[in-house]
Amino acid sequence: MSSFYAYDFIFDGISSRNFDLKIITFDDGSLFEGVGSASVEIFSQKIMRKSKPYFLGVSQEPVLEFPITIGCENSISGMQRDIISKWLFGRAEYKKFQIMQDDLLGAYFYCFLNEPEPLYIGGLNYAFNCTVVCDSPFAYKYPKTISGSYVSKAQETFNVYNDSSEDNYLYPDINFKISSSGSAFSLTNASDGNRSFQFGLNSEGALLGEEEVGVNNDLQIIESSTGLRRLSKFNKSWLRFVPGLNEITVTADIDWFQITYNERMKIGG
Repeated sequence: MSSFYAYDFIFDGISSRNFDLKIITFDDGSLFEGVGSASVEIFSQKIMRKSKPYFLGVSQEPVLEFPITIGCENSISGMQRDIISKWLFGRAEYKKFQIMQDDLLGAYFYCFLNEPEPLYIGGLNYAFNCTVVCDSPFAYKYPKTISGSYVSKAQETFNVYNDSSEDNYLYPDINFKISSSGSAFSLTNASDGNRSFQFGLNSEGALLGEEEVGVNNDLQIIESSTGLRRLSKFNKSWLRFVPGLNEITVTADIDWFQITYNERMKIGG
């Protein structure tokens, strides 16, 4: 006789308990089957008369996918099925998905619930099969934020430990507000060859006093409270964290700054 396991979940900020739904698994209770998240695609170039190809790098492949069954103890009516389907399936963008399983409580996915298949017993709908298709090979830990205030061109060094399972750079989001007397902001990562993220220190000149700037280093997007384009004020050295320890030095005259980052987790294997 097969063992039965059920887990609550949250999708797009809505709890499955609102619909008496749970993720149902059998036997060992494992949610993940098939391809894991630790596989890589290897890029190399074979050269004539060379027995060993040149190694060019790797890419994490493929994105994480796994099948799940979502079910209810009572039958699902046609009206309920319509509401549930609008919530879970056919969405226009990736949605946050949290599974209330003990070893997954510190993680979440951005995903689509794809290829839904209603399951019927005696002509009544009790469950759906579907495939979770994530936006990357990884799950995400909850965001971590580092903040500070540095007036009168203060300088300080602090450490950030990038505990991601991904053996690659991690690009954080940065928000800061220049003080009324300030004009520049700099972050230098000694652990990344002294790579320096700088605003207002190049030939294009300073930022404005009390200006607020937000930077998405991953997508390379800069937004300013002035509405002005600020790429020319930036040295175009996007901040990134290496795996493990990062020694960051901040030099600035600012009211405040925040660095926010999401570490990656290899959930599927």
